[in-house]
Amino acid sequence: MQSTVTQYGPVAFAGLMDGVANPQNVRSYSAEAAVGLARAVMLGTNKDKQVLHATTGAAAIGFAIHDQAREQNSAGLVQYAAKETVSVLNMGRFWCETNDAVAAGAVANLVVATGKLTDEAVTAGTEAFTQVSVRFITSTTGAGLAIVEVK
Repeated sequence: MQSTVTQYGPVAFAGLMDGVANPQNVRSYSAEAAVGLARAVMLGTNKDKQVLHATTGAAAIGFAIHDQAREQNSAGLVQYAAKETVSVLNMGRFWCETNDAVAAGAVANLVVATGKLTDEAVTAGTEAFTQVSVRFITSTTGAGLAIVEVK
């Protein structure tokens, strides 16, 4: 017999979408270069068809999400290879890697060096998103995984 219900499921893995009841928008692009799961992406050389890792928060158009066909490579990475079709979430919720402890409800910013998200203030190396709005839905007590909502 189930005696408890939680609003969010147990911690999953980076790039996995959270819930099917939430509004979501996913677009497909080609990876200009390898793209890691849960990483912010920006338009590539061919802006109609390609994406690559975002080099600034302002350039990010969404996040690469898991498509259930990804497998861990020999280096231990789970990513889209160059020229593979990338599922890019620009509205919805997904599990992301955090750089440090984060608080639910806080605005998420991009740590450019790691591609992870933080709720720390914008400083050198930590940038705000401007093309999408990103907010933490769950908290962490340190670096780990949290659900964020992208709008």
